[in-house]
Formats: sequence, structure tokens, C-alpha cells
Amino acid sequence: MKSYKTSQLKIFNNNGKEYIYVYYKENNVALRINTRYEYVKNKMTTDNLYNSKMKNHEKINTEIREIQYAVDTYINLIGGHKPINQKECMEYVKEHKYDAIKAPASKAIILTSLSDYYEKFLDSKKSLPFLKPISLKNYVSFKNFLKDLQKYKKQRFYLFHVNKDLINLMITFSQIDLRDLDGYVSKGHLQINTVKKRLDVFKEFLIWLEAENIAKFNIRSLFPKIEKTYKEIVYITNKEIENLIETRSKIEGEYNKLVFDSFIFNCECGLRFQDLSHLNKSDFTKIPDGYILKIELHKHTERFATESLIPIVNPLLIQIIEQYNFHFDLKANSLYNRTLRNLFKQHDLFTEPLTVKKRYVIDDLKEEKLKNDVITCHSCRRSMITNAFLDGYTDAQIMQMSGHKNLRTLQKYSNFANDELLNKNLNQKLQKMKTTEAKK
Repeated sequence: MKSYKTSQLKIFNNNGKEYIYVYYKENNVALRINTRYEYVKNKMTTDNLYNSKMKNHEKINTEIREIQYAVDTYINLIGGHKPINQKECMEYVKEHKYDAIKAPASKAIILTSLSDYYEKFLDSKKSLPFLKPISLKNYVSFKNFLKDLQKYKKQRFYLFHVNKDLINLMITFSQIDLRDLDGYVSKGHLQINTVKKRLDVFKEFLIWLEAENIAKFNIRSLFPKIEKTYKEIVYITNKEIENLIETRSKIEGEYNKLVFDSFIFNCECGLRFQDLSHLNKSDFTKIPDGYILKIELHKHTERFATESLIPIVNPLLIQIIEQYNFHFDLKANSLYNRTLRNLFKQHDLFTEPLTVKKRYVIDDLKEEKLKNDVITCHSCRRSMITNAFLDGYTDAQIMQMSGHKNLRTLQKYSNFANDELLNKNLNQKLQKMKTTEAKK
């Protein structure tokens, strides 16, 4: 752990008079902050404070120390991030002189910790009008992560700790399993995509510190490049959708029926949970053969805002959406997924065994599971796009339904059905050859 950098009190001449200055030098750059108190012979201590021979010496010494504390705070806050600067330091001292009660002479310099700054950052995010629940969850998760890291290392971190060593420490700590240890908020042993999320939030926090003129960091050199990994994606085949429809009449319980029906509906629409649960009648335009579902995706984020256009002409889907008056009154995403899995297990759906690989920083972990253990609401989106590929829809047609702007992002979905696409290509070529030979 780095020690605090501290200044000294020195005497310098200014226009023929000697004053007490706060002095600090680093990398051949010196700070000299005038306290405006004069040197008085025989009334000074060896530390260049006033002794008891000076009237009100305790009060004056406290005021000098307030200035020195502010200087020391400044040099520790920016130390290692940018060169010290006389003018900047003077402005900082003017704005941040400590109150004597808060910083008594008997105590060491008080610095604001990373956790304290992060609380302010988190408050600023909470005040945003369109903050998504998933974003808030990521911000809170990093807060817990930082709290647990400090507990594990038995120290508080400050701005001058922010360097590559701290980033590497975060990555190493993320791989420790905390579930059997007492007093920790998070579980630890994070998969590599979750580690990336934690570091992305930390990066956003450092950018906020710079925007608030608190500290500046060379972010590009601090963070390692972590590529997002992709799981062996599970999607629902057309045959499995038929099995869902056949099971529909066996579902009991109003909420269970709602969840099951909305899932069947969503296998053709491919909506994210947030969009599925907020459907309303204004999203549907009546046409002779059914409806056109027109929905704006990511409407609170200008960068990613897109529009999805999906024809709803299947009689069963029309029946379902009209039955629920164009709105699925769903509860939380986690409860929705849990309800789905329970229903699938109860009715022996999606019982195909799978090998699920979890990717970590060092080693990967393989687990044997059933398909019904890993299906979620988002599986509908993967299924709609993948089945559309298999059914021969063009990229443009699929992008209109999915709302994708980027063709490369869309084409990742075609990898989920490599075997099926290969067989389809093979069968088409064989059929073409047979047709050619028959004509000869």
C-alpha cells in the first residue's frame, strides 16, 4: 500500500518579508503555497509553527494546518495521474480548506476513499430519469464488489491506488469463491463476462471522476482488453414449439397459463422481457389477416433505439394476444424464468441433456444440465431469429422483425444452428444434382 504524501512548512522571503509556506516538490515541480502568516523570530517551533510565546498560537496553528491538509489532499488525489500544478493547488486549497473540528491536528490527513466517491457516482446515476433496472443492478453489484474487495484486503482504497495493479487485483479477486466465507455481500467466482461488466462500471466511474474534475486517469492503458464470450446458445426448434402448443391445455393456474401463453407468443416475436411485459393495444395495428406488431426497442437509449415490425397472422397467436387484451401482466424477469422452468420440468418438456460451459479468467467449467434448466425469456429471441434463418428468410426480413441495426450482430445467431444449416445446404445441393440428372 502506498503511503500518504505530505508537504512541509518552510520559510520563504516574499517582498522583503518572511512567510510560512506549505512546500512540496515532485518530479522537479514545486508547490509553494503562502499561508499569509509571517515568520516571527523566537516564536517558532522546529516545524515552523508558532510556539506558546505567540498569542493565540493554537488557533493560528490550526488554520495553518487546515491549509496544509488541503495541500496534502490535493497532492495525494492527483498523484500519479497528472503533474502537480501551483495554480490548480491554490484553487483547490481555496475551495477545500478543512474545518478545524473535522481535521484536528492530532489526526492524520483525511482522504476521500474510492467507496465514498462511488456513492456519489451511484447517486448521480440513480437520479437519471430513464435508468434501466439492469443498469442499476450492475452499478450496485460493483459497489458490493468493491466493498468485498476492501474487506478481503483489509484496507480502504483511495484515488492514488488506481493503477494497473488495482485492476489486476480486481480480476484476481473476482475468481475467489466467497460463498463459504462470512461477511461478504457478493458470491465471487465470476465468469469472464461478469468480470467485464464489473470493469466496465469501474471504467465509467473513472470517467465520471474526470468529468467532475476530481482526478484524471489514462483509462486506455489501465484496462486490459476483455473479449465478451458467447455461450453455447439454446434455441427452441419449430418441433418443440409444436410440443408447447400441445401441452397448453394441461397448464393449471392463472399466472402459469399467462406465463406459458406469453412464451408461446414470444417464440414467434422474439421480444426481450422488458418489451414483452410492456406490450399494449397501441402496439398492434389491425390488418385483414391479423395484426402488425410495431414496437420501439431501446426507446430510452438514442444510440441503440430501433423499431421492430412483426406480422402476427397465426390464428393461435391472434387468439392468445386478444385473450389477454394485448397485454401480458408479467412479474419480474427472474420469477418469469423460474416459473417457465418449473412448468417445463412438470410437463417433461425440453429434457434434452446439454453440456454447459462456464468461462472464467483461468479455467472453464463444464456442467451437465437439461435443456429446461437453461431456457429463459431471451431464448425466444434467439429462437425467432434462428428459426427464421432456417426457414429461408433474408437478412433484411429478419432485421425488420428483430430490430437489429448491425448485420454482424444478427449473423451471430446463424451460428446457433450450424448443423441444421449445414444439413439444409447439403440437402439442397443433393436435390439440385438429382434434378439436373433427371433432366438429362
